Amino acid sequence: MQTNPDAIRGRGLFKLVTDEGIASLYRGWGWTMARNAPGSFALFGGSAVAKEYIFQLSDYSSATWGQNFVASIAGAVASITVAAPLDVVKTRIQNANFNSQVGGGAIIKEMIRTEGVGAFFKGLTPKILVVGPKLVFSYTLAQSLIPFFGKYGE
Repeated sequence: MQTNPDAIRGRGLFKLVTDEGIASLYRGWGWTMARNAPGSFALFGGSAVAKEYIFQLSDYSSATWGQNFVASIAGAVASITVAAPLDVVKTRIQNANFNSQVGGGAIIKEMIRTEGVGAFFKGLTPKILVVGPKLVFSYTLAQSLIPFFGKYGE
């Protein structure tokens, strides 16, 4: 429903399951997982790189709120950029007609053939502008609170 609301308009969950089968509710789940793994690595890695090379921190838990904020921006941009190609494939799978059985491999081949490699980064700037602040906020908050709560566990 998120990516193609018109395709299911007027049909409830029961009707969808009876018409399409339960598996249709999970269309694109594998590509979502494939997108999330490198995206998470890039989030943590981008943040760590910023803390180490920009701020020369050896103990990341000693970072100030401002350093965590800047490191979170670096991590968020890295995460969204690394995950973008797989996210585009996932979205195209989810946007496909319910009767379509086209897999991710076929979508990738078609994208490269007709649109070029740049198609894997379509919408990257708006995605960074929309998703980025949410990632930055939550990651900055988490990185700032972890050392705070860590003092109480000792």
